[in-house]
Amino acid sequence: MAAVLQLHNVSLQLGQRIVLDQVSCRVTAGRVLGVVGPNGAGKSSLLRLLYGELAASQGQVLFHNKSITSYRRADLARQMAVVMQSPVPVFSLTTEQMVLLGLVPHKRWFDPTTSEDHQQLQLALEKTGLLELRSKPLAELSGGELQRAFIARALVQNAKVLLLDEPTNHLDVHYQHQILQLIRQLNLTIVCCLHDLNLAASYCDDILLLDQGRVQDFGPAEQVLTAERLAQVFQQPCLMVPHAELVRPVIHFYQQQREARHE
Repeated sequence: MAAVLQLHNVSLQLGQRIVLDQVSCRVTAGRVLGVVGPNGAGKSSLLRLLYGELAASQGQVLFHNKSITSYRRADLARQMAVVMQSPVPVFSLTTEQMVLLGLVPHKRWFDPTTSEDHQQLQLALEKTGLLELRSKPLAELSGGELQRAFIARALVQNAKVLLLDEPTNHLDVHYQHQILQLIRQLNLTIVCCLHDLNLAASYCDDILLLDQGRVQDFGPAEQVLTAERLAQVFQQPCLMVPHAELVRPVIHFYQQQREARHE
């Protein structure tokens, strides 16, 4: 399968701090890449490099084998949709009005909304289960509904690549799985930063494991997410617990028992 996005020995320095250090990986068409690691590992910064908000201090970021810096922002927006962590909505808008903002990269000033645009809107609302909420103000949506609305906007944008920064942040368990089940069904190329390793194990094809800006491992989820590697990176004992109903084991961190004192 072709690589849609590639990082070749990419480093990023912000001020005096090296945020990413010699990072290399590839995002294959149609697969879900999960970016995981401890706080401060550089996950969000890597995402910002992928859509061109930040420029690499060293190395190359390639999109369809061309440097990301060779694309105009408008061209990137037509091909790549971004859902950032806790995006700030315009609460005076309705769900439908906010989702229609996905058309902005494809429109000139004062271009009318066409029947085809409304068909795209309808399909996006259907896919995200928001049809009955289309006229509801954003201020009245739950956290899961609001996150689905941002994904619907990305669908209307008609991009083939979807970048998400902690899409399950601050959501309860039901909505966490609902959101990730939804993005798995979209048949897009997806890069998703996640804190929850069990969610990453369940929904991601490939994993990029970062720690202090460096790649600790990269590859298929079942190869990267091992007890030994995770214990090393997160500095906490780890077990991989098989479950009869799950394809991949459950990741369980635990407190190491201290030896009992003998008087």
